[in-house]
Formats: sequence, structure tokens, C-alpha cells
Amino acid sequence: MTDKKSPVPEKNTSQWRKNESLIARDPVLRQARDISEGFRPSSTSGSRVAGGSQAYKDGWDRIFGKKDSDE
Repeated sequence: MTDKKSPVPEKNTSQWRKNESLIARDPVLRQARDISEGFRPSSTSGSRVAGGSQAYKDGWDRIFGKKDSDE
């Protein structure tokens, strides 16, 4: 059984732009594309950043200074 796949369009061609537009609108396709290109899926990366981890809080305090509750 042979598997005939259409070739991947060259970057910045009209078909590539159509595909990217479709991928950008669908979170499942966007996640699959990100994984195939070696990126963390965009749907999960944003929720972890502002999760309130200790490293995040330490970095915030280092940059902006620690806010005391009695100020």
C-alpha cells in the first residue's frame, strides 16, 4: 500500500498562507503544528506562566520590589 501525500507547500506561497490561516483558527491544528515544529503547544504555555510559582514571585520581587501589606 502506497501512501501518496501532497507535498508541503513552499513557505510564503498562497497555499502556505491559506494553510497557516486555517491552522491559526483551530486550536487542535495549532497544537499539532507546534508539537511537530518542536514548540510547546500555545494553548498550555500561557496558563503556566502566570500560575504564581515561587520562581515567578521571586523574579517579580527582584524586578519591582516587594510590596508590604501595611503600605
